[in-house]
Amino acid sequence: MPLQFNSNKSQGKAREKYMEAEKRIKKIHNQYPDVEQAYSYLNSLKREYKMLKVSLFNLEKDNENTAEELKKEIKQLEDHYHELLKNHNIPLDYKEPTWDCEKCHDTGRIYRNNQYLVCSCAKNDLRKRKQKNGNLPQHLHSATFANANLNYYEADLVTGSGMNYRENAQKIYSLASSFVQKYNSDAISQGLIIEGPIGSGKSYLLGCIANALIDRGIHFRYIVYSDLLQQIRSTYNQDSPEADEKQILNTVQQIPVLLIDDLGTEKATEFASSTLYQIIDHRYREEKPIILSTNYSIKNLKNRFPVMGERIFQRLLEMNKYLELAGNVRVKKIEERQEA
Repeated sequence: MPLQFNSNKSQGKAREKYMEAEKRIKKIHNQYPDVEQAYSYLNSLKREYKMLKVSLFNLEKDNENTAEELKKEIKQLEDHYHELLKNHNIPLDYKEPTWDCEKCHDTGRIYRNNQYLVCSCAKNDLRKRKQKNGNLPQHLHSATFANANLNYYEADLVTGSGMNYRENAQKIYSLASSFVQKYNSDAISQGLIIEGPIGSGKSYLLGCIANALIDRGIHFRYIVYSDLLQQIRSTYNQDSPEADEKQILNTVQQIPVLLIDDLGTEKATEFASSTLYQIIDHRYREEKPIILSTNYSIKNLKNRFPVMGERIFQRLLEMNKYLELAGNVRVKKIEERQEA
């Protein structure tokens, strides 16, 4: 059948797919006129046959014979048309749009039980947009509390609190999940400082928090502090930057939940210290939570900031619950891949 769609009703991705299909059909028909000729003639015969079928109860015997002959001719032409496609190495479905989602044909909606439902692909697209808007890196897009495998944490090693590493991780993940579920923009929410060695899964935990915030419809911003500083510095050398220092800082100061990953990896400078103080102090005064991960203890982290270090971390300790994540998840995952 010929490709038909209403450009006024088809929108977004579905419209784009239809337009792509039209271009593809036109290109193939220009390249192979015999295919276009067979295609056009076949459809004219099908239209004629449909008209005969609609009024078949009024037809005389001779016209009934005509309809049968037309049906045979259509079958012969279809075989010829398919043979042409095969000879030219053209797929049989070349006229059809190439849908990303076969369930909804990229409309984002499925009609079921007399109502339109949001398709899972539309939910996934929305989730990806929110992850992008929150600056969540690609490798954390699939991080969720449900998928977290806490068996990577050792059960035979014990923390200073007396819990083994796995029990400690379970407690921390539970507290992080509880933060998301209890978060209310109209109330004071205590954030988290998550300290742990390299490979202990701090970034993954921040990814779990970010994706859980998306599920609750809560806006967040994920940053690596060294990247934020570089972004600000880059505006100094541009005549017309997309965003100036004030706009960049305003984004991280005003967002409902701020996630700072790997604090302490940046070079310890007065600029780094004063910028961090602006962010922390503003969010402290506005009672907006921060989730922060670092490789350093609070004492060592405080010493890395020569300006206002004491004031910064007094604010942080007042705003946040301090947690220590022990273990090396990364090594376990690498060993597992090598054994597979």
